[in-house]
Amino acid sequence: METVLSVKNLSKKYKIYVNPTDRLKEIFYPGKCIYHKEFWALRDITFDVERGEAFGIIGRNGSGKSTLLQIVCGILQKTAGEVHANGRICALLELGAGFDPEFTGRNNVYMNGALMGFTPAEMLERVQDIIEFAEIGDFIDQPVKFYSSGMYVRLAFSCAVKMQPDILVIDEALSVGDVFFQQKCYKLIRQIMESGTTCIFVSHDTTSIMNLCKRTMLLVDGCIDYVGPSQGAVSRYLSRYKKAVTFGAEVMAEHVKIENTISTGIEITKNNILKPDGMRHGANGIEIQALRVSDEFNRDTQTVHMLKPLHFDLLLKANEYIEGGSTNIHIYDKLGNNVFACGNHLLGQRLPPLNAGEKIVVRMTVTFNVRPAEYTYAVGVGEPSGKGLHDRHEMLGPILVIETFKGPPPFHGMAKLPFEVSYNKLNDNEN
Repeated sequence: METVLSVKNLSKKYKIYVNPTDRLKEIFYPGKCIYHKEFWALRDITFDVERGEAFGIIGRNGSGKSTLLQIVCGILQKTAGEVHANGRICALLELGAGFDPEFTGRNNVYMNGALMGFTPAEMLERVQDIIEFAEIGDFIDQPVKFYSSGMYVRLAFSCAVKMQPDILVIDEALSVGDVFFQQKCYKLIRQIMESGTTCIFVSHDTTSIMNLCKRTMLLVDGCIDYVGPSQGAVSRYLSRYKKAVTFGAEVMAEHVKIENTISTGIEITKNNILKPDGMRHGANGIEIQALRVSDEFNRDTQTVHMLKPLHFDLLLKANEYIEGGSTNIHIYDKLGNNVFACGNHLLGQRLPPLNAGEKIVVRMTVTFNVRPAEYTYAVGVGEPSGKGLHDRHEMLGPILVIETFKGPPPFHGMAKLPFEVSYNKLNDNEN
C-alpha cells in the first residue's frame, strides 16, 4: 500500500500570556524573565494513512483534533516533528472557511479552484457539477454573506469533494446539513474513496466513524491514546467519556389513545405528504396517489418516540389489471444505510386483485425500536417479482425519533432486538 500521509513525532506548543504586555516584555528582555505558560496542544503524534483509506480521528473537545488537521493542511506551523503529504489536500475544516463573504457563490468556487492550482479552463469543466451538487439554486449568483449555514456547508462540501483531491479532510462539517444532504454526502464520500481518494474524517458521531473508517485514532489531551480498528477506538472513547445522551425535544403531553382505524381515501388525500416533484420511479401500472403518516393518537406527524409506532396509510390506484400486489417501506439512517425494509409480501400477504381504475387503501405500521436520530424512508407498490409494474417514492421524511425517558434508556446501541433472560437456581445436590 502507498502511504499518502505520514506524520512523525508531531508536536504543537502554544505560549499562554496572562496580559498582552507580557508578550512585549519577553521580546525586549529575552532570556531574563519568562512571562508565559506553555500549553502543548499535541505531543509526539505519529501515524500513517494509506491511499484510498478512510482514517477517523475522535476525541473530546480540546483533545487536539482540529489543531492536528490544521497542521496537516498547512494552516498552522508545527513546533516539532514531520508531516509528509503525497498529493493535493482538500480540506473542509470550518464552515465556509476560505469564502469571501462579498463574492458570489460562483466566484468563490472559481477562487477555491485557483487556490488549489486549477486553471480557469479546468474550473470551467468542474463548476457546473459543483453547483448542481450544492443544490442552492439561484443563490449561487448571490453574495455568500446572505447564505444560511446549510447553504454554506453545501457549497463548501461540494467545492472540496468535486475538486478530485488526493486527500480529503473533513472536520465535523457534515453535522450542519439536513439528513437528506448528509445521505448524499456520505454516498459521494464512499464513491471518491473507491476511486483512490484518501479521507481523514473527524467527528463526534461515532456511528459515522464506524461506518466509514476501518481505522480510527483516539486523541486524549493532545496525545495518542489508541490507533487501530474503529470499533476498538469507539469502545475505548465511550467507556472513557460515557455520558447520558438526550435529544432536545419536549415531552409530548399525554393524550388519550384512540382506536386506530385505517384512514379513508379522503383523509389520506387531505393529509397527503407526497410532493408532485418528489423522487419517483416505476412503470405506473399501479400508483401511489397519496400518503398519510400518523401516530398512535391519529395525529399527522413524522416525529415519534422510541419504541412507539407510526402508521403509513397509502391510497393506491390501479391503472391496469393488477393481481397479487404488495406494498413495502424502506427506512434509512443519515449514512444512507438501510435500517429496515419490509412489505406485506414478506408476511405472506397479497393485496386483492384490482381492475383498471380501482383504488385501495393500505396501512403499514412500523414500531421504531431504534436509537434517537433522523431517518428517511421510501414507500413502494408493485406486483410479484418479474412483472415490472411498480411505483416508488424515495427520500421522504425526515422521521425524527426522540427519547424522553427519565430513567435509564430501554436499550443501548442502534436497535432493540428481541431479548430474554432466564435462570435456574441450583440446589446443593445439583452442583
